Amino acid sequence: MNIAEMSARLAAFIDEQTGGASEVRDLERMPGGFSYETWRLTASWLERGERKVSSLIMRKAPRAGLLEPYDASVEFRVLKALADSGVPTPEVYWCNPTGSVLGTSFYIMEFIEGDVPLPWGDAVPEEQRLEIKRQFTDVLAKLHTFDWEAKGLSFLGVPKERTDPAALALDRCEELLDRVKLRPHPVLREVIHYLRVRKPYCPRLSLVHNDYRMGNFVWRDGKIRAVLDWERVYIGDPMADIAFTRLLHLAGWCSISGEMAGRYEQRSGIVVDEDRVRYWTLLETLKADLVGLTALKVFADGRSSDLRLVQIGIDAIVNNIPAEAEAIGLGK
Repeated sequence: MNIAEMSARLAAFIDEQTGGASEVRDLERMPGGFSYETWRLTASWLERGERKVSSLIMRKAPRAGLLEPYDASVEFRVLKALADSGVPTPEVYWCNPTGSVLGTSFYIMEFIEGDVPLPWGDAVPEEQRLEIKRQFTDVLAKLHTFDWEAKGLSFLGVPKERTDPAALALDRCEELLDRVKLRPHPVLREVIHYLRVRKPYCPRLSLVHNDYRMGNFVWRDGKIRAVLDWERVYIGDPMADIAFTRLLHLAGWCSISGEMAGRYEQRSGIVVDEDRVRYWTLLETLKADLVGLTALKVFADGRSSDLRLVQIGIDAIVNNIPAEAEAIGLGK
């Protein structure tokens, strides 16, 4: 399907949503992105009898990717629920969960202008970094105290035992490992067993972003304007997000530790339990392994020719798995 046909189909889709004569132009795919395709477009449509023109972003599921199975409506519903939460998110407009318009599911949201600080970059001046870290911490505190149940987000999957969200997370990991393995991975089976017998008590459940880090928020005019990339969101232990902010290859200078951990506690009323953080650090590394194995599976099955998928898989096998084996005491 070429750009002109996609634009026409999107315009017809927006017509159905708004009841007005719509137009889509300047549709282009943005570079990067390993989970969802990101497209930028300009659209015009009728809203309450007035014509509106806006720059938008379309998040579209790929035909094969790292986070299968795909359903763009999940992220769309979460962002809808967070609209008045105090957690900065883009406004979302329309969603096609079935793939009937463009072949795979997608949703459309506002385009947020600004900078996206990266963990491996030094574009942010030193004098701005403390304020970014403070806001980064405060936003996570708001997310973790958000009443996800009252806002109808139980569809994400509530752990059977609310004090044991790790059980559901490990079940999902094991199911995914069974689905994507190209060969046996006994170390990963041992990691899952190790984590099962050490599951910590969790005093509360929160909405967990599960990819909360530098590179996933927009900064402009001294404020975090939007938190992005909610495709991995779930209901679980808030310490999982704290752990994710500390992953060495992603944290950069913006992790929630030390002074920021104390700030998080003050803002949220949730104690940072370092034992649980260590537990979830290992579990998050296991999840990263499974993303890597999914990438290899997609490539091996011939559903994508993107060589970046191979690199993601190799990185997990070469770097993560030996480190996990050492962490659980194998080979000692």
